[in-house]
Amino acid sequence: MGIEERLTAIEEELRLGHAERPEKMLKELMQQMRKDTLAEWRPTLEPVIDRFQPKRRRQLRDFLDARIRGRPTDVREPTATLAYEAPATVGPTDHEVDFREELAELSRRHIFQWATSYRECLFRHFDLRLSQMEAGADPSVMAAVRRCLSEHSHDIFTKGYRHERDAKGTGTNQAVQKSVGGLARFLDLPLDYYAVQAKDTHRQHSMIALRELYSAAFLGILEGYASVRFASEDGDSLLPQFSQRWGHSLAFLTPAAAQDLTRLIEQGPLAEGVERSVIPLLESIDRLMHKEREDYFPLPVSSRFSSRDRFLEIAVRAPRSASARPVIEARAYMEADPAYPHALTEAHARGMALVVAPLKPDVREFVREREPLATMVVEANEEYSRAVSGRAEQVWGRAIFALRSKRTGAAISHNIAREFPLNTPNPMPFYRVQRTSVRDLLRAFDRTNGVRLWCSVRRSGKTTACFGPDYTATDSVIVSQTCGTGPTENARLFYDRVSDALASKARLPAGFVEACAAECAPVATDDRRMVLIIDEYETLFGVLRASAEQNSYVRYTVVQPLLNQLVEFAQDNLLVLLGQQPDAHFILMDQNQLAPYVRQDPFPLFEHGAGTRAGEFGQLVGKILTDRIDRDPGFLAAIHHETAGHPFLTVNVLCALVDWLIEQKRPYRGLRLVESDFDEFRAAKLNPGQLVISPDYDFFRDAIRQAMNELGYRSNRWLFTVYWAVRKISRANPNELSVARNELSDLMERIPAPGPVPDQYEILRTASQANFLWYDDDRVGVKVRTLGRLAAVVRPGLA
Repeated sequence: MGIEERLTAIEEELRLGHAERPEKMLKELMQQMRKDTLAEWRPTLEPVIDRFQPKRRRQLRDFLDARIRGRPTDVREPTATLAYEAPATVGPTDHEVDFREELAELSRRHIFQWATSYRECLFRHFDLRLSQMEAGADPSVMAAVRRCLSEHSHDIFTKGYRHERDAKGTGTNQAVQKSVGGLARFLDLPLDYYAVQAKDTHRQHSMIALRELYSAAFLGILEGYASVRFASEDGDSLLPQFSQRWGHSLAFLTPAAAQDLTRLIEQGPLAEGVERSVIPLLESIDRLMHKEREDYFPLPVSSRFSSRDRFLEIAVRAPRSASARPVIEARAYMEADPAYPHALTEAHARGMALVVAPLKPDVREFVREREPLATMVVEANEEYSRAVSGRAEQVWGRAIFALRSKRTGAAISHNIAREFPLNTPNPMPFYRVQRTSVRDLLRAFDRTNGVRLWCSVRRSGKTTACFGPDYTATDSVIVSQTCGTGPTENARLFYDRVSDALASKARLPAGFVEACAAECAPVATDDRRMVLIIDEYETLFGVLRASAEQNSYVRYTVVQPLLNQLVEFAQDNLLVLLGQQPDAHFILMDQNQLAPYVRQDPFPLFEHGAGTRAGEFGQLVGKILTDRIDRDPGFLAAIHHETAGHPFLTVNVLCALVDWLIEQKRPYRGLRLVESDFDEFRAAKLNPGQLVISPDYDFFRDAIRQAMNELGYRSNRWLFTVYWAVRKISRANPNELSVARNELSDLMERIPAPGPVPDQYEILRTASQANFLWYDDDRVGVKVRTLGRLAAVVRPGLA
């Protein structure tokens, strides 16, 4: 009897309600199968095992794992051994069995749904493991985390690659790129967890446990990926090629975990650099963390990795009493070439406490001749790594002692708000804010199809909020695309496919839109409902308009069929258009089938609840000012009233505010910002004379100026009119930045437009939904007050 027939007989026994006999039959079958055959049949065996009751199911899974050594036989056994590896005689605990079963369920039903199902599962188990470690549990629990995640990582990335290559016919390079993107998203989850926990972790043993947990999770995910076969190469050879996607994570590893990493990835310059420079740096942090016995331990809190310049920067939390930076930074160069004199001098000028680097002879001499560099730079030598880490520890220690020895009443001298990565397209987890308002907006359409339009002022967090995360509660697939610059390799694939179709001029094939959306999807759609988000949608429709105007044939072969197919797509799926102006889709209106289906929704800025420090806006301000500058609910309410929760302008205003605190020589000790502080700052720094010259507002001054000139009118009549309305209202009432509703018509008639402009009712409706204006029955005003103040002082191209 063949395997299929025997499995059918087992399922029949189960259907009849038997338990002991089918269990025995299945064990006999697995015992008789060769290990390589058992690995091939594992995906078929697991659904049969799942039909047993929980206790028998666990026993059968353990039996299966034992037969194939806990992983498919085509996975190469890891050459690395964790420092906390459990004894071979210890079997899996109930917690490990539960974790493995939940991961298997994710693989079957929720594969690659990182921000929902995966986040919930991993965070719950991480909480459990961390509490066990803090309570003194055996470190073998971390080995279990690594084992489970290694098996799961191999499983899902093998499935994903094969699906892209075989089922979807995706080219090898693109399938690999998609796989690497998924790996980066998976690795973000333990890093997100680390970031959340690190914020409130100050006890020594809790910090040590957190680093060990993160190291186990990171190594497990990477280990499983390294063993996946991609065409002619394994994952271990791909990892160094795409180190920019995961290299920053090195900063949070224990030295033992970093050593294991060098054995997991393909041997080469990256592995050698990690061993030569990064590990001694991590060892120095580890030594200090275990040595300190007071109230401070140097926990790594952020990092930066440059694959081009071959360095890793690590920032550890500074002592709370320090009056300078909130972090102490160090850099490890993995190769000698990038560690040239100018780079080392720049690191010193930035206030870097330590640099570990291999040095060329001339650079070594340059460092020796300059005392500031000689006390900061530690030469990396692979033959004396322990000596390197010991010297690095001394340099760290001096920097920490200097900070702890300073008077706690010293005045603020460093603008911590400027460290917020304002212009980074994909910021580290430490700087991300969970946008519950955007999640709720998406969830409002969980079971609704159609076309929604979300518009908002430039730099208001639309792309960051909507790109990537699975916010929906249903089994829909989020497909985030942009027509500009995106955070991932496939971010503009949809726009590129449309551009290719326009260039070819050939008739658009049936099902083009749905096929493109499925190709752009981060996971297999399997006929599931899709939520296609098109960011910078004005660019897409601008190209469509220009192509149709330039070539009438293309209008009928590509542009109109595309609009029609977008309508068809929206009948079974949700299409979200994301941008700044609400009328960009009004093209070819004599035959535009899409426009009547588009419905505009108000897009939320960062929300704030009165009388609280919590919520989206409170989190944002906390990440900008860190815990060095305390703030009460009144201060938060005052700044939210000023910026309306616009993230970019909130950072701009807080940068200017901290500069003002420095001018005032305010001390860190006991500093707590209140509403009256913001009132004083507003009077001193948000007046026309300061706004017109402050470099913090360069971006919006230029954007406003370009929108309000004649070229701005010709290219975007709606935006031209809105900014002029904002300007007129702000200049008419510079204190309240609002006017009576009946005054709006007169103000708009005074807009010096070269031609007709939208009427006041259209502007009132659409501009309020796009966060430019607000209105009620009596008044209309500027929603983002800082934007109104800037519009009032900018000199437009039209007088």
